[in-house]
Amino acid sequence: MAGRISLLVDSPLRDMLLAARSLPADVRKEIAVQTKKAAEPIWFEETRDRAGTRLQQKALVSSARVGVTQRNVFLRAGSVGKLSDGTPVSLLAKGAEYGGNPARQIAQRSRKGKKYTRRMGGVFSAPRRGGYVFNPAARDSMGRFQSLWVQTAIRTALDKLELKG
Repeated sequence: MAGRISLLVDSPLRDMLLAARSLPADVRKEIAVQTKKAAEPIWFEETRDRAGTRLQQKALVSSARVGVTQRNVFLRAGSVGKLSDGTPVSLLAKGAEYGGNPARQIAQRSRKGKKYTRRMGGVFSAPRRGGYVFNPAARDSMGRFQSLWVQTAIRTALDKLELKG
């Protein structure tokens, strides 16, 4: 959602990814496992520190996940799980992140089938284009993840290759 690290510029991350292509498959897999293990607590902490409401805490922080592949680190929030009343977190994630207009009219249907409209009310925070939790956390932690990925890859590759050689 928020930002990407460009590999078009010379950087340690680009060099690491190019060098990792020549590593054995089990070493590349171990790099991904170790990176995920180290990145998840950082991502959870970053999102937790920015959540201001219980809805943001339940919808975004409790579902914060990290995915690691050979080429990318994916930061996710608001896609996994349900609230205690059974509502999927994915339905509320956008409103919890970007807010909502309290005067917005919502068309609904009662249990008996009668149509009516209601106002959204104060369920969500005021609208904010830059987001409240996910986008600021991703933007501020991008450098940490880049550094972590390079360090973890180098350390893991050296450990695995030292044991083999």
